[in-house]
Amino acid sequence: MVDVALRVAAGAFAVAVLTAAASACSTESAPERTAATTVSTVAAPESTTLPSCETALPAAWQTAIEESVVDTGGVSNVPMAVGRQGEVAVSRDNGDTRDLLLVGADKAVTEIYAVPEPDRHRIGTVAMDDRWVIVGVAHEPRAANGVLPTLMRIDVVDRQGGPLRNVVESSSGDLSSGGKTIDSFALFGGKVYWITRDTYPGDTGTIRSYDLNTGAVTDVASGDMRNVRASAAGLSWEVAWGQATGARTELKIPDALPPPVAGALGTGRDQFTLVTDGNVYAWATGTSGAQPALAYWSPKSGLVRITGRVPHGGAQEPLPLQVVGPYIVVEKGRDDSSYDTSAAVVDTRSGALTYLRPSVGGANGGSVAVGLGATDTEPPPSTGVLRVDALPPLTC
Repeated sequence: MVDVALRVAAGAFAVAVLTAAASACSTESAPERTAATTVSTVAAPESTTLPSCETALPAAWQTAIEESVVDTGGVSNVPMAVGRQGEVAVSRDNGDTRDLLLVGADKAVTEIYAVPEPDRHRIGTVAMDDRWVIVGVAHEPRAANGVLPTLMRIDVVDRQGGPLRNVVESSSGDLSSGGKTIDSFALFGGKVYWITRDTYPGDTGTIRSYDLNTGAVTDVASGDMRNVRASAAGLSWEVAWGQATGARTELKIPDALPPPVAGALGTGRDQFTLVTDGNVYAWATGTSGAQPALAYWSPKSGLVRITGRVPHGGAQEPLPLQVVGPYIVVEKGRDDSSYDTSAAVVDTRSGALTYLRPSVGGANGGSVAVGLGATDTEPPPSTGVLRVDALPPLTC
């Protein structure tokens, strides 16, 4: 149970999450082992409902954001994912080289991966857990105009010092002809899952798994599939698409959840927004047409629902959420025509909501990764590691 993120610049620069997608299976292997979740549970109070209230970004928060910047060098630094210890994976472009950095919660910087042929390729996707960092490399030549970035290889970095490993790589022939195409990947339960579509424009393909401990590769399913995703609910992928209804996603390998979360979450579309930091959980409700709201559960607070004017997703993609401590972080700015915000933060203790101008590249382990200084056309030149335990609560 980990997070996956494919963050790209398209038109106006935005840090987005393109998690994995996959689909229905015409053939399916024996069920893959489900990853276990360990959460300490204690008697919790009954559910609480809080109306949301919007507040301006507090001055203390603005100061903390400005002081969160990390000196990483380079022309651009895009936060990609955040680990359980608050460490941030950062895609750095030096102008002639591209690499992946691991920035600790203490702002210590370590280079962990160098992009091969950096004038032709860049980092497109990153997922990580306490040991492994999975890097999806996208084909996107620097000089190319209008080329859609396409995943072309998946590599594994062992944080314990083991050798770099390659999971899969597209051939140059397939890249140029629109043949077999790596669609997406996810890290879940100690395995890398990835979809290879039969052709670039097609929807049929095969999802396979790579066991990070043994190196074993297994065919999991085949059929119509896109966008495999790992969430706190488990492993899912898309199996059908409609212009009006959006993608139909199915949960294929569920993860273990605390009973109060499982009971409140249900089995509808809300489950595909479920996130956790290993102790607390958050998700969006109303994704199937009901009034949008946010839900939060911790062993201490029990179930908390935030209603009223809260960010909401659309038919095509689940609302991109993160949770860190008492805060739900939404990787989506204000719904207006100003486009001057990139993310929202909700304090589940009060229902207070505030919007952030910097883009958010993940939240976990007490850290929120922010991209600082981005413009409408350029990625952020700097990354910040914002520690939430130093922030005052949000109130209205």
